[in-house]
This record gives sequence, structure tokens and C-alpha cells, in this order.
Amino acid sequence: MRKGTKSSLYTSFSPITEDVKPEGSQYVVVDGGHLLHKIVWRQQTTFGAIADRYVQYLNNKYGQDIAVNFDGFPDDDKKSTKNCERLRRAAHFSPDVMFHEETVLQYTKEKLLANECNKKRFIELLKKALQKANICVQQAVEDADLTIVNSAISVAPQYDYRVVGEDIDLLVLLTALASTHSNVFFQKCGRGKTPDSYYSTTSFNHKFSNELLFIYAISGCDITSALFGKGKNKFISLFLKHEELLNRAATFLNPQAKTEQVTEAGGNVLVALYGGDPATQNLDELRYHSFVKAAAKTKFNLARLPPTTDAAQLHAMRSYHQVQTWLGNEKDPLKWGWMHTPSGLFPKKSEKDLAPESLLQCISCTCK
Repeated sequence: MRKGTKSSLYTSFSPITEDVKPEGSQYVVVDGGHLLHKIVWRQQTTFGAIADRYVQYLNNKYGQDIAVNFDGFPDDDKKSTKNCERLRRAAHFSPDVMFHEETVLQYTKEKLLANECNKKRFIELLKKALQKANICVQQAVEDADLTIVNSAISVAPQYDYRVVGEDIDLLVLLTALASTHSNVFFQKCGRGKTPDSYYSTTSFNHKFSNELLFIYAISGCDITSALFGKGKNKFISLFLKHEELLNRAATFLNPQAKTEQVTEAGGNVLVALYGGDPATQNLDELRYHSFVKAAAKTKFNLARLPPTTDAAQLHAMRSYHQVQTWLGNEKDPLKWGWMHTPSGLFPKKSEKDLAPESLLQCISCTCK
């Protein structure tokens, strides 16, 4: 699946300028995936000493009333829609290393953690060190982001809640799911000399925060594919220009929506995204006219063409499934654009040709 630049969506949020100093008790939750990358691993250091550095970092940075939440690793991850993304991240070979607290580090952190077995092993070691230091540790069944946000919603009536991380996923979920809680904040940690930024659940610059989950899913996230040349801000601009499309986005929030409703709504949004009129055009027509215009150019990337209707329908179905997952509604992925393979769940492929066979025979390239 094509991956976009998720962080580009930060431009649609405005950091809050006042200090986040709540009057009552404050509960800080650190994204475990973010935490893993905050500490430099020095060569010839034991894993136990590395874990102690994480403990020291958390105590110095956040003090008491802190929890760390890690992603989980399902026993049967071949039934997970995140399986495909895990395989993509593990594409670089990394050896399976057995280690314990007294083992001396022989690899770089990046190489060691690229192996999922190593990552599981280190998280277990780190969890023990954190718990020994009386730091609360939680591990989600699978995705920590949604667990963190749901925890924020559940404890917000009693505590001010600060989520610490870097991934835009957390801010999107907080905005869409916890918008009524004014005492929930997101702390985006800066890199190098860049200071930390703070956001509230109302930091989104536009009025369609309810539809943000749809925009985030259909424009590409960890589970869904991005569209070539159509980043997240293109979708934001689309909805600012065509507010009538918000009704189409609402279909994806409806847990009772039918497949036909989802594919039609998704198709309409994509037609508008590629400059067409959803009332008079479909994606196949738009794709053909775009190709005719492109054929007259000396250079053109075919990836910039609109997707076929068949491919767009599958993309809309997977986007709907992901939105419903975020909303807490369990749907069968096999009915929403996924298929079983020996390696686990993978996106179902379009069954129709990308173009007529006669046209495909005319296409050539200079690849060697």
C-alpha cells in the first residue's frame, strides 16, 4: 500500500499558546511507541542499563502520575488488518536476538527493533523495569492509540489528561472522539531544538471535526493506502470548497451503512477530489478524460490518474471499516475490502483491468 505523509495534517491544527497547567490532578500518558525512540542506545551497554535510562527519562521529564501505553501484538495477527503494515515495516532484515538484562548490546536500536520478536522481547524487559519503578504500564490488545484516547475519555471527568507522543494519529483521534472534554491535551514532543507543542481537543482549525476520521482514513493511514499526489491537506481543501460533500462523509460514520451507500459516497468524494462533477461523472469517465489530456504531454506519471471505480470502491470499503473500528464498532474485514492470504489479511485487489487490453498493449517504458 502507498504511504503518505501523515504529519502534513498538523498544519490544520493550531497549538494552544497558554501553558498547560491544570488546576486539579493531572494524569500523563506516554505513547510507548514514541518512548522507544526517545532514548539513545549506547553500544556495549547492557539492556538492563538501557531500560534504566528510560525510567530516569520518564521520572525527570514527567514526575509522578504517569502511565506508558504500548502497542500489543495479537497472538493471531494474521486476522488483523494491521498485519500488512507490520510486514511492510519489517521488510528490512534483522536477526532474531535472544537477550536479557545482563546482555550487552551489539546492534543498533533501529536494526534490533526492526525484528518484531526483538521488539516484543524488549518491551517486556522495559515493562518490568518501569513497573519496578512504580510507573504504570499498559499494553493494548493491538493499537495503543485508540486505547489511550478511550482512557482519556473515561478518566477526563476526574483528571486533567495529557497524552504525550508525536504521531498525528493521537491528535486526530482525540479531536474526533474526545472533543467535548476541554481538559484533555496532546503534547507533541519536538525534536532537537524544536520545543514541544500543546494541542487541545478543539485545536482543529475547521468546523468539520466530526468528519475528521473519514478524511484521515480515506486519505491514507496505517491501515489504508494513500492516493498518489493527493495528500491530507488536499482533502481538507476539498471539504472547505465543497461543504456539500460533508453529507457523503457522514455515511462513513453510520454503523448501519450499506456497502452500496459507502461505495457511492466514497466515489463521489474522489470524483470531486480529481476535479470532476459527482452529479454527472464517475471515476472511470474521469480517468479516461484525464488520460486523453495526459497523452498529449511529453511526460506524465500514470499514478496521477484517478483510480478506477472498482479500486475506489474497495478503498472506500476499507476506509469505512477503519472509521468504524475507531468508533468502536466491530465489522468483518472480509466484507469490507480485505481478503485472507497465507501471510494474513491483505487488501483485496481490483478484479477489473486498469484499462482496455488494447490500450495496455500500447504502453511501454524504458525500465531496465
